[in-house]
Amino acid sequence: MKLYFLRHAKSSWDDHHLDDFKRPLSDRGLRNSLMLNTFLKSEKIFFDTVYSSSSARTEITCSVGLEGVFEFNKITFLDDLYHASAEFLKDFLSNKAQGESVLIVGHNPGLSQIMSYLLKKDIYLRTCDLISLESKQSDSKLTYNLCWSWNPKRGFIEN
Repeated sequence: MKLYFLRHAKSSWDDHHLDDFKRPLSDRGLRNSLMLNTFLKSEKIFFDTVYSSSSARTEITCSVGLEGVFEFNKITFLDDLYHASAEFLKDFLSNKAQGESVLIVGHNPGLSQIMSYLLKKDIYLRTCDLISLESKQSDSKLTYNLCWSWNPKRGFIEN
């Protein structure tokens, strides 16, 4: 299985009274989401299944970043993925993540922590970072390998 993790793009802090869950993307976040979309299309990266936090900033990241890559109305938006812990994400991957190519869109610190756990090294996802992993079953043990990463500043980095 190919597994992808995407941290939402940069959120706006223009309204300090707005509830965190409802914060939209900043102008930079919108630009970075468009860059993500261009990258996904140019590399012909598509997903069988997409699970996302239901926060405003993850929904906007998905609507802009995945346009023409994955149908927005087929994304599974879950309140449980909003600031999900690494432990929750570990259980979620074991029990609910279905498909050959799965994308999870969410937040830190949970995303960085689950990545660090799966890869057995420290990983920190910045806003709009996309990480690709591949799972392998060997000797009844499931392991994950880092394939590549992408972000708006550094672009594509192959492992």
